[in-house]
Amino acid sequence: MNGLTQKQFVTLTPPAGQDNLADWDRLRQALEQVLQAAVKIPYGVARRDYPVIRASDYQVTSTLCWVGDQWQLWKVEPGDRHLSHYGLAADLGSTTITVALYDCNTGTQLEAQTGSNRQIAYGEDILTRIFYTKDAEDKRQELQRVTVESLNDLIDSVCCEAGVEPGQISALTVAANTTMLHFLLGIDAFCVFSAPFAPIFNRSEPIPAQELGLHLDGMVYCYPSVANYLGGDTISGILATDMVRQEQLSLLIDIGTNGEIALGNREFLIAGAGAAGPALEGGISADGMRAEPGAVDTVVIQNGALQVTTIAGEKPRGICGSGIVDLLAQMLLNGWMACNGQLVPGKSDRIVQVEGQWAVAYATAQESEKRKPLYFTQEDIRQFTDTKAAANTMVACLLEAAGVSAQEVEQIFLAGAFGQHLNLESAIAIGMYPDLPRQKFIIAGNTSLQGAQKLLLDRENWALAAQVARTVYYLEFAMQEDFLSRMQAAQFYPHTDLNQYPSVKARLDALQGK
Repeated sequence: MNGLTQKQFVTLTPPAGQDNLADWDRLRQALEQVLQAAVKIPYGVARRDYPVIRASDYQVTSTLCWVGDQWQLWKVEPGDRHLSHYGLAADLGSTTITVALYDCNTGTQLEAQTGSNRQIAYGEDILTRIFYTKDAEDKRQELQRVTVESLNDLIDSVCCEAGVEPGQISALTVAANTTMLHFLLGIDAFCVFSAPFAPIFNRSEPIPAQELGLHLDGMVYCYPSVANYLGGDTISGILATDMVRQEQLSLLIDIGTNGEIALGNREFLIAGAGAAGPALEGGISADGMRAEPGAVDTVVIQNGALQVTTIAGEKPRGICGSGIVDLLAQMLLNGWMACNGQLVPGKSDRIVQVEGQWAVAYATAQESEKRKPLYFTQEDIRQFTDTKAAANTMVACLLEAAGVSAQEVEQIFLAGAFGQHLNLESAIAIGMYPDLPRQKFIIAGNTSLQGAQKLLLDRENWALAAQVARTVYYLEFAMQEDFLSRMQAAQFYPHTDLNQYPSVKARLDALQGK
Protein backbone atom coordinates (compact mmCIF):
# COMPACT_ATOMS: atom_id res chain seq x y z
CA MET A 1 0.00 0.00 0.00
CA ASN A 2 1.02 3.58 -0.67
CA GLY A 3 -0.70 4.91 2.42
CA LEU A 4 -0.21 7.96 4.62
CA THR A 5 1.45 5.74 7.22
CA GLN A 6 3.86 2.83 7.14
CA LYS A 7 4.88 0.21 9.66
CA GLN A 8 8.35 -1.13 8.89
CA PHE A 9 10.05 -4.00 10.68
CA VAL A 10 13.85 -3.80 10.49
CA THR A 11 16.65 -5.85 11.97
CA LEU A 12 19.59 -3.57 12.70
CA THR A 13 23.19 -4.65 13.03
CA PRO A 14 24.22 -3.93 16.63
CA PRO A 15 27.27 -1.68 17.08
CA ALA A 16 30.55 -3.54 17.53
CA GLY A 17 34.25 -2.95 17.01
CA GLN A 18 34.77 0.04 14.74
CA ASP A 19 31.01 0.28 13.99
CA ASN A 20 29.94 2.85 16.56
CA LEU A 21 27.11 4.47 14.62
CA ALA A 22 24.48 5.94 16.97
CA ASP A 23 21.26 3.97 17.43
CA TRP A 24 19.00 6.63 15.92
CA ASP A 25 21.30 7.14 12.93
CA ARG A 26 21.36 3.38 12.48
CA LEU A 27 17.55 3.24 12.49
CA ARG A 28 17.18 6.29 10.25
CA GLN A 29 19.55 4.89 7.62
CA ALA A 30 17.77 1.54 7.59
CA LEU A 31 14.36 3.17 7.20
CA GLU A 32 15.52 5.61 4.51
CA GLN A 33 16.97 2.71 2.54
CA VAL A 34 13.64 0.84 2.67
CA LEU A 35 11.42 3.87 2.03
CA GLN A 36 13.70 5.66 -0.41
CA ALA A 37 12.78 8.95 1.25
CA ALA A 38 13.97 11.18 4.07
CA VAL A 39 12.96 10.26 7.64
CA LYS A 40 12.62 12.83 10.42
CA ILE A 41 12.94 11.71 14.04
CA PRO A 42 11.31 14.24 16.40
CA TYR A 43 12.91 14.81 19.79
CA GLY A 44 9.82 13.63 21.67
CA VAL A 45 9.84 10.26 19.94
CA ALA A 46 13.60 9.87 20.38
CA ARG A 47 13.37 10.75 24.08
CA ARG A 48 10.46 8.36 24.71
CA ASP A 49 11.40 5.33 22.60
CA TYR A 50 15.20 5.17 22.62
CA PRO A 51 15.32 2.28 25.17
CA VAL A 52 13.23 0.07 22.85
CA ILE A 53 16.02 -0.42 20.30
CA ARG A 54 18.53 -2.04 22.64
CA ALA A 55 15.93 -3.80 24.78
CA SER A 56 14.64 -5.61 21.66
CA ASP A 57 18.13 -6.57 20.45
CA TYR A 58 17.90 -4.09 17.57
CA GLN A 59 14.79 -5.73 16.08
CA VAL A 60 12.08 -3.08 15.97
CA THR A 61 8.95 -1.98 14.14
CA SER A 62 8.73 1.71 13.27
CA THR A 63 5.47 3.55 12.63
CA LEU A 64 5.98 6.44 10.21
CA CYS A 65 3.59 9.20 9.16
CA TRP A 66 3.83 11.10 5.88
CA VAL A 67 4.03 14.87 6.46
CA GLY A 68 4.01 16.08 2.89
CA ASP A 69 7.64 15.89 1.82
CA GLN A 70 9.16 13.30 4.14
CA TRP A 71 8.38 10.58 6.65
CA GLN A 72 8.18 11.36 10.35
CA LEU A 73 8.93 8.62 12.86
CA TRP A 74 5.93 8.29 15.14
CA LYS A 75 6.82 5.43 17.45
CA VAL A 76 9.12 2.42 17.83
CA GLU A 77 7.87 -0.97 19.06
CA PRO A 78 9.86 -4.09 19.95
CA GLY A 79 9.83 -7.01 17.52
CA ASP A 80 7.78 -7.45 14.37
CA ARG A 81 4.47 -5.57 14.66
CA HIS A 82 4.05 -4.54 11.04
CA LEU A 83 0.86 -6.58 10.56
CA SER A 84 -0.92 -4.51 13.25
CA HIS A 85 -1.33 -1.52 10.98
CA TYR A 86 -4.74 0.20 10.92
CA GLY A 87 -6.26 3.50 9.91
CA LEU A 88 -9.57 5.33 10.03
CA ALA A 89 -11.52 7.45 7.55
CA ALA A 90 -14.28 9.79 8.72
CA ASP A 91 -17.07 11.80 7.15
CA LEU A 92 -17.67 14.50 9.77
CA GLY A 93 -21.14 15.81 8.95
CA SER A 94 -23.10 18.43 10.82
CA THR A 95 -25.88 15.90 11.61
CA THR A 96 -24.27 12.48 11.31
CA ILE A 97 -20.73 11.13 11.40
CA THR A 98 -19.48 7.99 9.68
CA VAL A 99 -16.22 6.30 10.65
CA ALA A 100 -14.66 3.37 8.79
CA LEU A 101 -11.74 1.20 9.96
CA TYR A 102 -9.20 -0.21 7.47
CA ASP A 103 -6.34 -2.66 7.46
CA CYS A 104 -3.65 -0.41 6.01
CA ASN A 105 -1.57 -3.35 4.79
CA THR A 106 -4.32 -4.68 2.51
CA GLY A 107 -6.75 -1.76 2.14
CA THR A 108 -9.59 -3.93 3.43
CA GLN A 109 -12.45 -2.21 5.25
CA LEU A 110 -12.93 -4.01 8.55
CA GLU A 111 -15.88 -2.09 10.01
CA ALA A 112 -17.91 1.07 9.43
CA GLN A 113 -20.51 2.77 11.62
CA THR A 114 -22.62 5.92 11.57
CA GLY A 115 -23.74 7.93 14.58
CA SER A 116 -25.16 11.31 15.53
CA ASN A 117 -23.02 14.39 15.86
CA ARG A 118 -23.47 15.54 19.47
CA GLN A 119 -23.24 19.13 18.27
CA ILE A 120 -26.97 18.83 17.49
CA ALA A 121 -27.67 19.51 21.18
CA TYR A 122 -26.27 23.01 20.58
CA GLY A 123 -28.48 23.74 17.57
CA GLU A 124 -30.08 21.82 14.71
CA ASP A 125 -28.50 24.24 12.24
CA ILE A 126 -24.85 25.23 12.00
CA LEU A 127 -25.50 28.95 12.39
CA THR A 128 -27.00 28.45 15.86
CA ARG A 129 -23.85 26.58 16.92
CA ILE A 130 -21.64 29.32 15.52
CA PHE A 131 -23.46 32.00 17.53
CA TYR A 132 -23.29 29.79 20.63
CA THR A 133 -19.49 29.82 20.47
CA LYS A 134 -19.06 33.45 19.37
CA ASP A 135 -16.67 35.38 21.63
CA ALA A 136 -16.64 32.49 24.13
CA GLU A 137 -13.50 30.40 24.33
CA ASP A 138 -15.01 28.07 26.93
CA LYS A 139 -17.97 27.33 24.65
CA ARG A 140 -15.67 26.72 21.69
CA GLN A 141 -13.78 24.22 23.82
CA GLU A 142 -17.10 22.66 24.83
CA LEU A 143 -18.19 22.22 21.20
CA GLN A 144 -14.77 20.87 20.28
CA ARG A 145 -15.04 18.38 23.11
CA VAL A 146 -18.46 17.05 22.04
CA THR A 147 -17.24 16.79 18.45
CA VAL A 148 -14.30 14.67 19.59
CA GLU A 149 -16.57 12.62 21.85
CA SER A 150 -18.81 11.88 18.87
CA LEU A 151 -15.81 10.66 16.91
CA ASN A 152 -14.41 8.70 19.86
CA ASP A 153 -17.70 6.87 20.36
CA LEU A 154 -17.52 5.60 16.79
CA ILE A 155 -13.77 4.93 16.92
CA ASP A 156 -14.18 2.82 20.07
CA SER A 157 -17.16 1.00 18.58
CA VAL A 158 -15.57 0.07 15.24
CA CYS A 159 -12.38 -1.02 17.01
CA CYS A 160 -14.35 -3.17 19.43
CA GLU A 161 -16.28 -4.84 16.62
CA ALA A 162 -13.10 -5.51 14.64
CA GLY A 163 -11.01 -6.57 17.64
CA VAL A 164 -8.45 -3.82 17.06
CA GLU A 165 -6.73 -1.79 19.77
CA PRO A 166 -7.11 1.99 19.15
CA GLY A 167 -3.40 2.34 19.94
CA GLN A 168 -2.62 0.41 16.74
CA ILE A 169 -4.37 3.03 14.60
CA SER A 170 -1.78 5.29 13.04
CA ALA A 171 -3.92 7.72 11.02
CA LEU A 172 -7.36 9.29 10.78
CA THR A 173 -8.44 11.12 7.61
CA VAL A 174 -11.32 13.58 7.92
CA ALA A 175 -13.59 15.03 5.27
CA ALA A 176 -15.85 17.82 6.50
CA ASN A 177 -17.20 21.23 5.58
CA THR A 178 -15.32 24.37 6.56
CA THR A 179 -17.31 25.03 9.72
CA MET A 180 -17.06 21.46 11.00
CA LEU A 181 -13.28 21.59 10.64
CA HIS A 182 -13.16 24.82 12.66
CA PHE A 183 -15.25 23.16 15.38
CA LEU A 184 -13.07 20.03 15.37
CA LEU A 185 -9.90 22.07 15.83
CA GLY A 186 -11.49 24.35 18.45
CA ILE A 187 -11.17 27.46 16.28
CA ASP A 188 -13.69 30.32 16.13
CA ALA A 189 -16.04 29.73 13.17
CA PHE A 190 -17.91 33.05 13.30
CA CYS A 191 -15.79 34.39 10.43
CA VAL A 192 -17.18 31.66 8.17
CA PHE A 193 -20.61 33.30 8.14
CA SER A 194 -19.74 36.97 8.68
CA ALA A 195 -18.37 39.46 6.15
CA PRO A 196 -15.94 39.24 4.47
CA PHE A 197 -16.52 35.46 4.90
CA ALA A 198 -12.84 34.55 5.22
CA PRO A 199 -12.20 31.38 7.30
CA ILE A 200 -9.39 31.30 9.85
CA PHE A 201 -7.80 28.47 7.85
CA ASN A 202 -8.52 26.37 4.78
CA ARG A 203 -5.70 23.89 5.21
CA SER A 204 -4.07 22.32 8.23
CA GLU A 205 -0.89 20.30 8.48
CA PRO A 206 -1.13 16.77 9.96
CA ILE A 207 -2.13 17.01 13.63
CA PRO A 208 -1.23 14.54 16.42
CA ALA A 209 -4.52 12.88 17.33
CA GLN A 210 -3.84 13.05 21.05
CA GLU A 211 -3.62 16.84 20.90
CA LEU A 212 -7.29 16.81 19.84
CA GLY A 213 -8.23 14.20 22.44
CA LEU A 214 -8.91 11.42 19.94
CA HIS A 215 -8.58 7.73 20.84
CA LEU A 216 -5.79 6.76 18.46
CA ASP A 217 -2.03 6.91 18.46
CA GLY A 218 -1.26 8.65 15.19
CA MET A 219 -1.86 11.64 12.95
CA VAL A 220 -5.07 13.36 11.83
CA TYR A 221 -5.20 14.46 8.19
CA CYS A 222 -8.00 16.88 7.22
CA TYR A 223 -9.05 17.51 3.65
CA PRO A 224 -8.45 21.17 2.74
CA SER A 225 -11.34 23.58 2.20
CA VAL A 226 -11.63 26.24 -0.49
CA ALA A 227 -13.93 28.87 1.02
CA ASN A 228 -16.58 29.40 3.68
CA TYR A 229 -19.17 27.22 1.96
CA LEU A 230 -16.92 25.00 -0.16
CA GLY A 231 -15.32 22.56 2.26
CA GLY A 232 -13.11 19.53 2.44
CA ASP A 233 -16.09 17.20 1.94
CA THR A 234 -16.48 18.56 -1.59
CA ILE A 235 -12.75 18.22 -2.34
CA SER A 236 -13.00 14.67 -0.98
CA GLY A 237 -15.92 13.97 -3.31
CA ILE A 238 -13.97 15.31 -6.31
CA LEU A 239 -11.14 12.88 -5.54
CA ALA A 240 -13.50 10.01 -4.75
CA THR A 241 -15.15 10.20 -8.18
CA ASP A 242 -11.81 10.58 -9.99
CA MET A 243 -13.33 13.41 -12.05
CA VAL A 244 -10.07 15.35 -11.59
CA ARG A 245 -8.18 12.57 -13.39
CA GLN A 246 -10.65 11.89 -16.21
CA GLU A 247 -11.13 13.32 -19.68
CA GLN A 248 -14.90 12.97 -19.44
CA LEU A 249 -16.82 16.05 -18.36
CA SER A 250 -18.40 15.21 -15.02
CA LEU A 251 -20.90 16.85 -12.69
CA LEU A 252 -20.93 16.07 -8.97
CA ILE A 253 -24.19 16.90 -7.15
CA ASP A 254 -24.51 16.56 -3.39
CA ILE A 255 -27.77 18.06 -2.13
CA GLY A 256 -28.54 17.98 1.57
CA THR A 257 -29.01 20.81 4.05
CA ASN A 258 -26.29 22.44 1.97
CA GLY A 259 -25.87 21.91 -1.74
CA GLU A 260 -22.40 21.27 -3.15
CA ILE A 261 -21.88 21.14 -6.92
CA ALA A 262 -18.67 20.54 -8.87
CA LEU A 263 -18.11 20.40 -12.63
CA GLY A 264 -15.02 19.55 -14.61
CA ASN A 265 -12.39 17.02 -15.61
CA ARG A 266 -8.60 16.83 -15.65
CA GLU A 267 -8.45 20.12 -17.55
CA PHE A 268 -10.51 22.34 -15.25
CA LEU A 269 -12.69 22.34 -12.15
CA ILE A 270 -15.39 24.75 -11.06
CA ALA A 271 -17.42 24.32 -7.90
CA GLY A 272 -19.90 26.12 -5.70
CA ALA A 273 -21.99 25.55 -2.62
CA GLY A 274 -24.92 27.12 -0.87
CA ALA A 275 -27.76 26.55 1.55
CA ALA A 276 -30.48 24.23 0.29
CA GLY A 277 -32.50 24.04 3.51
CA PRO A 278 -33.71 21.19 5.73
CA ALA A 279 -36.35 19.88 3.32
CA LEU A 280 -34.57 16.66 2.44
CA GLU A 281 -34.27 15.79 6.12
CA GLY A 282 -38.02 16.24 6.50
CA GLY A 283 -37.41 19.40 8.52
CA ILE A 284 -40.04 21.52 6.79
CA SER A 285 -43.09 19.47 7.75
CA ALA A 286 -44.79 18.95 11.11
CA ASP A 287 -44.59 15.21 10.46
CA GLY A 288 -41.23 15.32 8.70
CA MET A 289 -38.41 13.14 9.98
CA ARG A 290 -35.02 11.76 9.09
CA ALA A 291 -34.63 8.41 7.35
CA GLU A 292 -35.44 6.27 10.39
CA PRO A 293 -37.80 3.31 10.97
CA GLY A 294 -41.36 4.38 10.27
CA ALA A 295 -40.42 7.15 7.83
CA VAL A 296 -42.33 7.09 4.55
CA ASP A 297 -39.61 6.65 1.95
CA THR A 298 -41.50 5.82 -1.26
CA VAL A 299 -44.88 6.91 -2.62
CA VAL A 300 -46.82 5.61 -5.63
CA ILE A 301 -50.17 6.81 -6.97
CA GLN A 302 -51.82 4.25 -9.23
CA ASN A 303 -55.39 4.36 -10.50
CA GLY A 304 -56.09 7.18 -8.06
CA ALA A 305 -54.89 5.20 -5.03
CA LEU A 306 -51.91 6.40 -2.97
CA GLN A 307 -49.61 3.75 -1.55
CA VAL A 308 -46.49 4.18 0.58
CA THR A 309 -43.64 2.14 1.98
CA THR A 310 -41.73 2.93 5.14
CA ILE A 311 -38.23 2.24 6.41
CA ALA A 312 -38.14 -1.11 8.24
CA GLY A 313 -41.75 -1.75 7.18
CA GLU A 314 -43.21 -0.09 10.26
CA LYS A 315 -46.45 1.89 10.31
CA PRO A 316 -45.95 5.46 9.01
CA ARG A 317 -44.67 7.89 11.65
CA GLY A 318 -43.77 10.71 9.27
CA ILE A 319 -42.05 11.34 5.96
CA CYS A 320 -38.36 11.70 5.03
CA GLY A 321 -36.68 13.35 2.05
CA SER A 322 -37.03 10.53 -0.48
CA GLY A 323 -40.71 10.17 0.42
CA ILE A 324 -41.31 13.89 -0.08
CA VAL A 325 -39.69 13.82 -3.53
CA ASP A 326 -41.77 10.77 -4.51
CA LEU A 327 -44.97 12.32 -3.15
CA LEU A 328 -44.57 15.56 -5.09
CA ALA A 329 -43.55 13.80 -8.30
CA GLN A 330 -46.47 11.38 -8.11
CA MET A 331 -48.96 14.17 -7.39
CA LEU A 332 -47.60 16.21 -10.31
CA LEU A 333 -47.75 13.30 -12.76
CA ASN A 334 -51.24 12.30 -11.64
CA GLY A 335 -52.77 15.77 -11.69
CA TRP A 336 -53.09 16.13 -7.92
CA MET A 337 -50.66 19.07 -7.98
CA ALA A 338 -50.37 21.78 -10.65
CA CYS A 339 -47.07 22.91 -12.15
CA ASN A 340 -47.11 25.95 -9.87
CA GLY A 341 -47.05 23.65 -6.84
CA GLN A 342 -50.69 24.19 -5.90
CA LEU A 343 -52.72 21.17 -4.80
CA VAL A 344 -55.78 20.49 -6.93
CA PRO A 345 -58.83 19.94 -4.68
CA GLY A 346 -61.26 17.36 -6.00
CA LYS A 347 -58.59 15.20 -7.63
CA SER A 348 -58.53 12.93 -4.59
CA ASP A 349 -60.38 12.60 -1.30
CA ARG A 350 -56.91 12.67 0.31
CA ILE A 351 -56.64 16.41 -0.55
CA VAL A 352 -58.40 18.12 2.34
CA GLN A 353 -58.54 21.39 4.25
CA VAL A 354 -56.38 21.42 7.38
CA GLU A 355 -56.32 24.54 9.57
CA GLY A 356 -57.26 26.80 6.68
CA GLN A 357 -54.98 25.37 3.99
CA TRP A 358 -55.06 22.49 1.56
CA ALA A 359 -53.04 19.40 2.42
CA VAL A 360 -52.63 15.84 1.20
CA ALA A 361 -53.00 12.98 3.66
CA TYR A 362 -50.27 10.50 2.78
CA ALA A 363 -51.35 8.33 5.73
CA THR A 364 -54.82 8.16 7.28
CA ALA A 365 -55.49 7.76 10.97
CA GLN A 366 -56.02 4.02 10.41
CA GLU A 367 -52.74 3.72 8.49
CA SER A 368 -50.42 5.76 10.73
CA GLU A 369 -48.52 4.69 13.81
CA LYS A 370 -49.70 7.82 15.64
CA ARG A 371 -53.38 6.96 14.90
CA LYS A 372 -53.80 10.40 13.39
CA PRO A 373 -53.60 11.52 9.75
CA LEU A 374 -50.20 12.54 8.45
CA TYR A 375 -50.37 15.59 6.18
CA PHE A 376 -48.11 17.34 3.74
CA THR A 377 -49.51 20.84 3.51
CA GLN A 378 -49.49 23.57 0.89
CA GLU A 379 -47.00 25.47 3.08
CA ASP A 380 -44.78 22.37 3.23
CA ILE A 381 -44.82 22.26 -0.57
CA ARG A 382 -43.89 25.94 -0.74
CA GLN A 383 -40.91 25.42 1.55
CA PHE A 384 -39.75 22.32 -0.32
CA THR A 385 -40.02 24.27 -3.56
CA ASP A 386 -37.28 26.60 -2.30
CA THR A 387 -34.96 23.62 -1.79
CA LYS A 388 -35.57 22.08 -5.19
CA ALA A 389 -35.30 25.50 -6.85
CA ALA A 390 -31.96 26.10 -5.14
CA ALA A 391 -30.64 22.74 -6.35
CA ASN A 392 -31.82 23.42 -9.90
CA THR A 393 -30.41 26.95 -9.95
CA MET A 394 -27.00 26.01 -8.57
CA VAL A 395 -26.53 23.43 -11.31
CA ALA A 396 -27.71 25.88 -14.00
CA CYS A 397 -25.40 28.64 -12.78
CA LEU A 398 -22.39 26.33 -12.64
CA LEU A 399 -23.00 25.09 -16.18
CA GLU A 400 -23.40 28.61 -17.51
CA ALA A 401 -20.28 29.87 -15.72
CA ALA A 402 -18.30 27.01 -17.29
CA GLY A 403 -19.76 27.74 -20.73
CA VAL A 404 -21.14 24.24 -21.25
CA SER A 405 -24.64 22.89 -21.80
CA ALA A 406 -26.23 20.17 -19.72
CA GLN A 407 -26.15 17.89 -22.78
CA GLU A 408 -22.33 18.11 -22.88
CA VAL A 409 -22.00 16.57 -19.41
CA GLU A 410 -20.99 12.93 -19.77
CA GLN A 411 -21.27 11.75 -16.15
CA ILE A 412 -23.43 12.95 -13.28
CA PHE A 413 -22.42 11.70 -9.84
CA LEU A 414 -25.25 11.82 -7.29
CA ALA A 415 -23.52 11.95 -3.93
CA GLY A 416 -24.58 11.88 -0.30
CA ALA A 417 -27.33 10.02 1.51
CA PHE A 418 -30.07 11.76 -0.45
CA GLY A 419 -28.45 11.15 -3.81
CA GLN A 420 -28.23 7.49 -2.85
CA HIS A 421 -31.84 7.07 -1.77
CA LEU A 422 -33.85 9.47 -3.92
CA ASN A 423 -35.82 7.95 -6.79
CA LEU A 424 -34.04 9.34 -9.87
CA GLU A 425 -37.20 9.58 -11.98
CA SER A 426 -39.00 11.43 -9.20
CA ALA A 427 -36.11 13.85 -8.67
CA ILE A 428 -36.04 14.65 -12.40
CA ALA A 429 -39.83 14.94 -12.56
CA ILE A 430 -39.88 17.74 -9.98
CA GLY A 431 -36.82 19.50 -11.46
CA MET A 432 -34.15 18.74 -8.85
CA TYR A 433 -31.86 17.10 -11.40
CA PRO A 434 -31.48 17.89 -15.11
CA ASP A 435 -33.53 15.84 -17.59
CA LEU A 436 -30.72 13.92 -19.28
CA PRO A 437 -30.26 10.32 -20.45
CA ARG A 438 -30.53 8.17 -17.36
CA GLN A 439 -27.37 6.19 -18.14
CA LYS A 440 -25.36 9.34 -17.42
CA PHE A 441 -26.39 9.26 -13.76
CA ILE A 442 -24.20 7.38 -11.29
CA ILE A 443 -25.37 6.80 -7.71
CA ALA A 444 -22.07 7.59 -6.01
CA GLY A 445 -23.01 7.17 -2.34
CA ASN A 446 -21.02 8.82 0.43
CA THR A 447 -18.23 10.37 -1.66
CA SER A 448 -17.02 12.33 1.36
CA LEU A 449 -16.16 9.08 3.17
CA GLN A 450 -14.87 7.45 -0.01
CA GLY A 451 -12.46 10.33 -0.56
CA ALA A 452 -11.25 10.07 3.03
CA GLN A 453 -10.55 6.37 2.43
CA LYS A 454 -8.62 7.13 -0.77
CA LEU A 455 -6.50 9.65 1.09
CA LEU A 456 -5.78 7.18 3.90
CA LEU A 457 -4.62 4.44 1.53
CA ASP A 458 -2.81 6.51 -1.10
CA ARG A 459 -0.69 9.43 0.12
CA GLU A 460 -0.42 10.86 -3.40
CA ASN A 461 -3.93 12.17 -2.77
CA TRP A 462 -2.58 14.44 0.00
CA ALA A 463 -0.74 16.55 -2.58
CA LEU A 464 -3.55 16.19 -5.13
CA ALA A 465 -6.14 17.45 -2.64
CA ALA A 466 -4.00 20.52 -1.95
CA GLN A 467 -3.63 21.11 -5.69
CA VAL A 468 -7.39 20.81 -6.28
CA ALA A 469 -8.13 23.21 -3.42
CA ARG A 470 -5.67 25.74 -4.90
CA THR A 471 -6.84 25.50 -8.50
CA VAL A 472 -10.59 24.88 -8.40
CA TYR A 473 -12.58 27.96 -9.40
CA TYR A 474 -15.02 28.84 -6.63
CA LEU A 475 -18.32 30.21 -7.91
CA GLU A 476 -20.21 32.27 -5.35
CA PHE A 477 -23.82 31.64 -6.29
CA ALA A 478 -25.15 34.56 -4.28
CA MET A 479 -22.98 36.93 -6.32
CA GLN A 480 -24.47 35.84 -9.66
CA GLU A 481 -26.62 38.69 -11.00
CA ASP A 482 -29.39 36.44 -12.32
CA PHE A 483 -29.41 33.97 -9.42
CA LEU A 484 -32.72 35.22 -7.97
CA SER A 485 -34.45 35.35 -11.35
CA ARG A 486 -33.27 31.81 -12.06
CA MET A 487 -34.56 30.74 -8.65
CA GLN A 488 -37.95 32.23 -9.51
CA ALA A 489 -38.09 30.30 -12.78
CA ALA A 490 -37.21 27.09 -10.95
CA GLN A 491 -40.11 27.54 -8.50
CA PHE A 492 -42.38 25.72 -10.97
CA TYR A 493 -42.59 21.94 -11.37
CA PRO A 494 -40.40 20.85 -12.99
CA HIS A 495 -39.50 24.33 -14.34
CA THR A 496 -41.07 27.37 -15.98
CA ASP A 497 -39.39 26.31 -19.22
CA LEU A 498 -40.83 22.84 -19.78
CA ASN A 499 -38.61 22.40 -22.83
CA GLN A 500 -35.73 21.83 -20.41
CA TYR A 501 -37.58 18.70 -19.23
CA PRO A 502 -38.77 16.92 -22.39
CA SER A 503 -39.44 13.55 -20.75
CA VAL A 504 -41.51 15.17 -17.99
CA LYS A 505 -43.33 17.40 -20.51
CA ALA A 506 -44.32 14.31 -22.50
CA ARG A 507 -45.84 12.70 -19.41
CA LEU A 508 -47.69 15.90 -18.45
CA ASP A 509 -48.99 16.27 -22.02
CA ALA A 510 -50.24 12.69 -21.90
CA LEU A 511 -52.03 13.45 -18.60
CA GLN A 512 -53.80 16.35 -20.28
CA GLY A 513 -54.64 14.26 -23.36
CA LYS A 514 -52.45 16.30 -25.72
